[in-house]
This record gives sequence, structure tokens and C-alpha cells, in this order.
Amino acid sequence: MISLGLWILTALIVLVVVMFHAGALLDFIRPSVLQTQLFGLHITLFGVVVILAYEGGRGIGVFIGLIGLFTGVLGSFRDSSKPVDKKNI
Repeated sequence: MISLGLWILTALIVLVVVMFHAGALLDFIRPSVLQTQLFGLHITLFGVVVILAYEGGRGIGVFIGLIGLFTGVLGSFRDSSKPVDKKNI
């Protein structure tokens, strides 16, 4: 049985990743392509740590790893150019 702490940690990771994507989508934050890829890499590596640390946490570790992989790949397709100020046009 998976501990309550691992469930809370998983919920926190999902919440942070959703907030990151929502902030980037709504232009509250403007991370570069490299920052987005590194964030995805860190989340993926944390999923691997969960797989190795918890005996019954293989499913949750894979889920966290897939979230990180999705974040890193999505960062590869972002436009790295700065937005143009349309007020001066």
C-alpha cells in the first residue's frame, strides 16, 4: 500500500506542473525553452526516484515521469522569440 505522504507529494507535483503550464499559457511567466526543458527533466528524474524509493510506487513514479516528459517535450516546441509590442505598430 502506498503511503499517504506519497499521495500528497504526487498531488503537489501535479498542482505545481499545472500552475506552471497555466502561467506560461496565460503569459504570467515567460520561461525560456531551456528552462521549460530542464523543469521537465527534473520532474522526470523525480519520477525515477519515486520508482526506486517506494516498493509499491511504480505506477505513481511512471505517472510523474510521464508528466515530466510531457513538460520537457512541450518546451521543445515553444516559440523562443520575444512577443512583439503591438501598441507601437
